[in-house]
This record gives sequence, C-alpha cells and structure tokens, in this order.
Amino acid sequence: CQLSVTRELAETEFRVGCAQRARSGTGVRGRASIVVGLIGWLTIGCSTGDASQTQPVLPASTDLASGAQPTTTSPLPTSTAVSTSTTPTTTAPGPPVYDPQRLGDSLELASFVLTVTIDNTNNGQLAENITTLGYTREPLSMYRLATFSGSTDSTRRYLVNGRTYEENQFGDWDLYEAGSRAAPDPSDNIEFRSSILTGVLTAQLVGQEDFAGLPANHFVFNETNTRNFSSFTPEKPSPTVEGDFYLAQNGNYVLYAHSKEISPGRTYEVTEAMSFVGQVGAITLPDDMDLMTQALDVGVGLTSLLPPGSALSSMLRYTNGIGIDYYTYTTPVKNNDDVLDFYRTLLPTSGWTVSHIGHITPHLEQTNCETRNECVILQNGGEQIVISFAGSITLEYDRQHIFSPL
Repeated sequence: CQLSVTRELAETEFRVGCAQRARSGTGVRGRASIVVGLIGWLTIGCSTGDASQTQPVLPASTDLASGAQPTTTSPLPTSTAVSTSTTPTTTAPGPPVYDPQRLGDSLELASFVLTVTIDNTNNGQLAENITTLGYTREPLSMYRLATFSGSTDSTRRYLVNGRTYEENQFGDWDLYEAGSRAAPDPSDNIEFRSSILTGVLTAQLVGQEDFAGLPANHFVFNETNTRNFSSFTPEKPSPTVEGDFYLAQNGNYVLYAHSKEISPGRTYEVTEAMSFVGQVGAITLPDDMDLMTQALDVGVGLTSLLPPGSALSSMLRYTNGIGIDYYTYTTPVKNNDDVLDFYRTLLPTSGWTVSHIGHITPHLEQTNCETRNECVILQNGGEQIVISFAGSITLEYDRQHIFSPL
C-alpha cells in the first residue's frame, strides 16, 4: 500500500473544512470527525512504513469519548439487520387413506371377541360356517369355536393357563402342555387377521363414524379394488364384488369387514365383526373339557418313568381309535440304545416295573416296535404303558392291554 498521509495534509484539510463550515454557518466538529475517520482508514489500509509516521494525530478539539453527535445533514449510512427467520407453516392432515401394508395388529389389544361368518351359496344351496374367537392378552388366553350348518359337529380350541386343548368334529383330542414348542401359537392364527382385506388393494373413504363404540374410518370397495381384478378378461369377467370395512382410528386394526362376491350360480359372502373390545373377562375351560386337564396331569406324572430331562409336549386321543392315549415327550437322549439302557437299570418307580424290552406286537403305529425298533413295556397292576423312541419319546397308555411281547 503506497499511501502518504502527512500531518500537513490533515491540517490543511481540517482548515479548509473549518472555513467552509464558517461560511455555511455550521460548526466544525462534525467535519473534524469525518476527516479524522478518513485519516484512520487510510492508515489502517497501509501495510508498510513506520508505524510512528502513519498513526493519525487527533486534534485536541475532537473529543470522541464525549458522546457528542455529529451535526452534519448527511450522516454516514448504517447497516440494518435483516431477519431471515420464517414462521413455520402447518398443513392440515388429509383424509385417512387405506394402506393394506399398515393395518394394525388386533393381538395388541387387551381383549376382544371376533366372529367370522361365511355364507357360501351354490345353486341356491346355502352352507354357513360360523367361527367365534375370544382373546385376552394378559394373561394370554383364547378360545375358538366353530360350527357348520346342516351338522351338529363343531370344533373347539382353548388356550388356558398355558395349556392348549383342541377337540375336532369327531371328538378327537389334541392337547399340548404349557411351554410345548409344538403348541399352536395364537400369533400364527391367520383368522385373527382379516382374510377379506388380504385381497383388497385400494378402497374409498366413506366417512368417520363409530363401530362397536370405537371411532373408526369407514371404507368401501368393489371388484376393481381387488388383487385379482387385473387377471380377468372380457371373455372371463370378474365376479361382482361389493364390500366395506371399518378401521379403528386408534391403532388402524380391523373392527369390521364385509365382502359379497357374486358370479353365475354362486354367491360367496364373508363377514368379520369384532365386539367386546377391551371387555372380555377371564377365559376358562368348560366343565365338560376338564377330563382333558386330567389327561395332561397323568402325562406329567409319568415323566418320572422317563430318562432325566424329559418333558411332556403333547397328548393325542382318538375317540374311535383302539383306546390308546399317545403322549409325546422331548428328551435329551439322542438314540434308542441309550433309552433301552436306561430301562435295563430302572428300579420299580411309583408302582411301575419294567416287564419287557424288545419287539412288541401288534405295533406298527407311531413307532414300528414290531419289526424295526425294540421298545419297552411297563406295568402297574392292571395298567400298561409302552415306551418307544424316534427322536422323541412316545408313551402309549394301553389300558386294554392290546400290546404284548413278541
């Protein structure tokens, strides 16, 4: 920076300014302030030269610390702060939209009853199936009751105190001990999820209203909204479909769904309706199923006759079978030879004694003890059981002494 600012130049500028101010009738204080500021700016801009020569010398009459304001009519421009902040805007939420991938899980509810009715009419003949499911989350319990039109047959399933009890339309029992890995898991039951909406891709909102006492979003659909509609052709037209459903505003789970499908000679109608949401009391086993509880208790008691670490898994009884109760146990034992060795040294236990180790006749059912595996017979007075191994232990309670040594 090649600038030469001398005391003489400053003083000359100061004297000129004073003369001009005197002629205009104004004071000299404001002019002096401007000149001093100019000298200081020029000095700061220099990067070479002796610092003692470039530092401005302020006139004694200039008192910046006094707080006096300049009287010039053209003040120096000042900067004005500009705010860049913006006020956030909010957008009102749009109407609810049906998304089949975001349906809520009804099993997260405290409790409910779900009734599924299927009416299938073929050539004027109606067949109706009604399934009722009850559920409580804590303690985890459920029941499933199914009835069929034109028949007195029905099926029942209960989950109570961790045990699962099933009875089919023939009266056969399929029971599972608490903690059994073979027991059906309620979360795997597809009936707790709407079978109707699995085939509905889009739907139109009708409005918002209550269903079963809960705020809900009401949607409608037809065949054009279904998954399979694109696969139909003019030569093979789609059935006519009309349906609607309610989704809870809180949780988005299905409260109600209805679908009616009409094609030549056939009408297929399904209704899924939830009720008593959060109002179901304790689920208990019906009195006439108490014999199932006793049968599982027998199986638990027989564990003392098995290799250490064995545990009851399930029990099966056929109403029209040969009169055998089939108990299945998990066991840490890995092969049949180890099972047989255990019974070769088993002392009488709870009145039971080993009466036979070897092949058994007639026995071709769960495990072939007749020609393939050697098995074990234990007796307790008039009672008899057969032990066999095939990855797990099967204990057959043979009250009628059907089996005998071969």
